[in-house]
Amino acid sequence: MKSLTAHFLRDESGVVSVDWTVLSAATVAMSLATVAVLSGAIQGLISRLDAELRAQQMSDNFVVFTSAHFEPLYEGNHITAEAAEGLFALANEMMNQEVLDALEYGLQALENGELSPDDIAVLIAIGSVAAQRNLVPDEILDYYFGFYGGTARVYDAL
Repeated sequence: MKSLTAHFLRDESGVVSVDWTVLSAATVAMSLATVAVLSGAIQGLISRLDAELRAQQMSDNFVVFTSAHFEPLYEGNHITAEAAEGLFALANEMMNQEVLDALEYGLQALENGELSPDDIAVLIAIGSVAAQRNLVPDEILDYYFGFYGGTARVYDAL
C-alpha cells in the first residue's frame, strides 16, 4: 500500500486535469462576477432613467416659449407677454398625456362656445406645447390655432 501511495504522489499526470479544473472554475467565477456587475449597472441606469421620465419629459429641452402664438391676444389686450409666458411655462410642466387631455377638453369647450378669453389663452399655451412636442398633427393645430399660417378658429371665440 505504501508503494501505491508513493507512486500516486510522484505521478504528475493528474496535475494537468487539476490545473484545468481550477482555471475553468476561475473563468466561471469571473464570468459570474462580470454578469453581476453589469446587471447592477444596468439596473442603476434603468432606475435613473425611470426617475428622469417621472420627473420631467426628456424631450422637453427643445420646447421654448413662442410669443407669436399669442399675437392676436396681445393685439386685443386680452393678455400680456409675461402672462402668456407664465401660462406657457405651466403648460410645459404637464406630462404629454395631460397636455393631450387638456387640449381635447379645451377644443371641445371651444366648439361648444364655452371659453372665456382667459381660457383661450390657456388653450393656446397648451396648443403651443403640443405643437412643439409633436403630439398632435400639424393640420389640427393649424386649423384651431393658426400656428402654421392657417386661419385660427380659436380667435373666433374672442
